[in-house]
Amino acid sequence: MFVVRGSRFVHHVLSQHTAKHSTTVTGQFVRRISSTAHEIGKSEADMPVKIGNPFKEPEKGCILCNIKVEYKNVQLLSQFVSPHTGRIYGRHITGLCGRKQREISKAIKKAQHMGFMSVTLKDPIFLRDPNICNIRHPE
Repeated sequence: MFVVRGSRFVHHVLSQHTAKHSTTVTGQFVRRISSTAHEIGKSEADMPVKIGNPFKEPEKGCILCNIKVEYKNVQLLSQFVSPHTGRIYGRHITGLCGRKQREISKAIKKAQHMGFMSVTLKDPIFLRDPNICNIRHPE
C-alpha cells in the first residue's frame, strides 16, 4: 500500500515539474533523474567497452617455425644441446612446438651420427653464442 502511495507522490511531483518547470530543490532532483533516464534510453555509445583480460600473458610463439632445420647447421643445433652433458634439451626448456622439437632432435642425432657434432660435449666454439633457450640452471 505504501509503495502505491509513494509512486503516486512521485508521479504527482513529476507532473508538477513538467508543467511548471520549477527550480526548487525537489524539482531539480527530479529533473536530473528524468534527464538521465532519457539519456540512458537513447545512448548506446556510453556502454562499457569490452576489453580482454589484462592479466593474460601473451602466447609464446615457436622461434623456429619460420626457419628450415638442417643437420648441417651445427651452430643452430648446438643451442639446443647441454654444454656439459651433450643431452638434448626438452620442450619445456626450449619452448619449441612439438613438430620443431622433433625436427631438432632428429637433426641433432643425424649430425652426431654423421660427425658434424660431438656426442658428449658442446663444441667450445659455440659456448659464447647467445642462448636461444630459456635456461635458468644449466645441468
